[in-house]
Amino acid sequence: MSNINYVEVPHKYQAVYYNKIDYEYWSNINKRYLLRIYDHLRNVMGYSNKPKWSQVVYEMLGHTHPGYYSSVYKALKEIGVIKYNRTTREMETGPNWERFYGSEDWSWFYMDTNSGMKSYVKYPKKIQK
Repeated sequence: MSNINYVEVPHKYQAVYYNKIDYEYWSNINKRYLLRIYDHLRNVMGYSNKPKWSQVVYEMLGHTHPGYYSSVYKALKEIGVIKYNRTTREMETGPNWERFYGSEDWSWFYMDTNSGMKSYVKYPKKIQK
């Protein structure tokens, strides 16, 4: 019997997978798709004069392919990893860029690209005094 929730993790992304994805949250299946754009997004944001999402998808696949990855783009904007500047018409790093690429795991956000629900950042609960 095959596991329908299994997403194969390519060897080059296994270290990121084991360091970033928290196994206890069911949204980790969708987070595995972020591994595919992980290096490509950082490359485009770091080396492109006018970074655009289509450049990320093109670098990853070798051609532009609308569809699932537009949901990933929307989720990354919602959790604050990237943002779109309407004036310059390009992507910029968001307030959670460092959290996404830093040493912290990805348990701080929820991601569900299939249900139409919004992705969100899980803030820690405030301690009552």
